[in-house]
Amino acid sequence: MSFDKIEFDAIPYPKIRAYIDRQHEFIHSENMSELEPTCTNITDFKDFRTYQKQYIVKADKDQVWATYINANPSTSWKTRKSAVGLIYDRPSDMVLYSKDSCYGSSIGQVLYLNLRLIKGIYNLATAMEITNIQDDSSMIEISYVESGVNQGKQWITMESTYDGYTRITHRSTIKSDSQFRDRVLYPYFHNKLINTFHRKMKRTVMQESAFMIRQYASD
Repeated sequence: MSFDKIEFDAIPYPKIRAYIDRQHEFIHSENMSELEPTCTNITDFKDFRTYQKQYIVKADKDQVWATYINANPSTSWKTRKSAVGLIYDRPSDMVLYSKDSCYGSSIGQVLYLNLRLIKGIYNLATAMEITNIQDDSSMIEISYVESGVNQGKQWITMESTYDGYTRITHRSTIKSDSQFRDRVLYPYFHNKLINTFHRKMKRTVMQESAFMIRQYASD
C-alpha cells in the first residue's frame, strides 16, 4: 500500500491528513509497510514515564474481553474525545476508512486517531499500532508509531475480581523530547481520552448484557 493511493478526501480530519503527509516524509518510502511501531526492541523502560488507571466493569471477564476484541475500532474509539480517521492493516497491506466495516481488533492494525483536546478547540492526530493480543491473559498491547511526538506503549489487561466482575488496568509508558509534556500535558489529556474510551466500552458491555438477558427471557 503506497501513500499516494490513500484517498485523502475520504479522511474527514485535516490533522490526520497532515499527519500522514509528515509520516510519508519521515520514513523516506512510498510504502506504508515501512512504518514501524516505537520501542520494538526495548524491554527496559526506566527512562520512560509510566501512568496507570483502573476500571471496574460489572460483568464477567470473558464477556468484557469479547466486547473489547470484537468491536469495530472505528466505533469503539468514536467518542467526544477521539475518532478514527483511517486504519492501516499491516497483514493485508490495505487501508480502511471510517465509513468501512472492520470486524474487531487484530495485531497489525494501525489506528489513525483524531484527538479533540480542550473541548475541541485544539485537535491532534496520532497513530497507534496493535502490536500484541493475548487471549489467554486478556491483554492488548498498543504501540505508538514512529514519526509521532511520543515513543511508548500502552497495555490494556483484564482480570476477574472476587465478586465476579472485571478489573481493567490501562498502563501507559511514554517518552518524548519534552519533560513538561511527559509529566504534565500527557497524563492530563491522556486520562481524559482513555476515561471516555473505557466508559463507552463499559456502556457497550452493559447494553450487550441487557440484550442477552432479554433474548434469554424470550426463549
